[in-house]
Amino acid sequence: MKIQYLFYLLIFTHTITIYGKQTPQLPNKLKIGYAKDYECDEKIFEAVQNGLNVVIWFQLNLASNEDGSFPVFQGGPDYSCVAKMVKRFKDNGYSVINLISAGGWNSPHVNTGFTAEQYFKEWIKFNEKISCEENEFYGFDGIDWDIEGNDDKQSSHNYFTYKELDIMGEFSVLLKKEGYLVTMVPPESYLDPSTTEFSLSLLHNYPEWEKEFPDFTYHARNVYAYLIAKFSLNTFDFVSVQLYEGYAHALYKYEREKISLGEIMYELVSNLTKGFIVDFSKDENSGLDKMLIKIPEEKITIGLANGWASGKFLFVNEKDIVEGYKYLKDHNKDVRGFFFWDIYDEGNIPLSDNADEKSPFYLAKILNSTM
Repeated sequence: MKIQYLFYLLIFTHTITIYGKQTPQLPNKLKIGYAKDYECDEKIFEAVQNGLNVVIWFQLNLASNEDGSFPVFQGGPDYSCVAKMVKRFKDNGYSVINLISAGGWNSPHVNTGFTAEQYFKEWIKFNEKISCEENEFYGFDGIDWDIEGNDDKQSSHNYFTYKELDIMGEFSVLLKKEGYLVTMVPPESYLDPSTTEFSLSLLHNYPEWEKEFPDFTYHARNVYAYLIAKFSLNTFDFVSVQLYEGYAHALYKYEREKISLGEIMYELVSNLTKGFIVDFSKDENSGLDKMLIKIPEEKITIGLANGWASGKFLFVNEKDIVEGYKYLKDHNKDVRGFFFWDIYDEGNIPLSDNADEKSPFYLAKILNSTM
């Protein structure tokens, strides 16, 4: 019996050595950057040098093969480049979590012709296929849910279905059980404490913007809250709220009402940590009642935009970011970290009139020094 136990222990240890499937340890403070549209370039390494400890590569779609007979993960960057970059991080002493985004604006939603179990099995194959032992890269550390809407208002991708959400949730549970990290990055309206409303549609407007921009109907009503309510907050390692969603509450407060970033973040974090009710019961197909959605500080990250953002997208300058985080801390609130879209646009001169000065803007550096 002891010999048999030792034999299995050796096999298990060897498997860990080959496939590297140990659950990654998240840093105490998260400084997260998103690669842009299949990006794998020098800017990613530079952003890690500037302080990032989580890179979210872009992006996968949960789809099918040509004849629809089995699930596949479509898209993503050049994985040989990713493997070399991960090795480069390690060789230079940087400890970096590497996730990959699922979905994104104008990307297709989940193909619901397959079960979560089928997608999970394909994920294992996918991660093993892209592994590169030479570069000590054993696939991604997990998935970040980023499924959003579409510019075309007639597109079916401006709606979720319960089947799609359940696949996402069940797949997340399987990933988490296996030791992968699972995160979500809802745009502000997809997880919105200011309303109890819930909807599968992504074609709503915001009351404060309706008079100025009545045709901008690209907001959700707490659709990502369903994943938390049904599949448990414990399934998700952190929840990242995008303040740079088009015509967001945050933009209106910051630009129209001249409320500081610190006050905006304080209100958001307070409402998330205190908890807010989402009324799923108005749609009997949800299978849920009124539910309290409550997220502790250690699972909240806040999303900002770098130099590309202006107009309908919130841009916050360095001074306001530094003062905003200080305001949060001074008022006994904190977050797990910050993230930004996107690494490709690091070092650009900001387009927004809110910029302190017209010089290259490096959000990774700012977040690193701020936290």
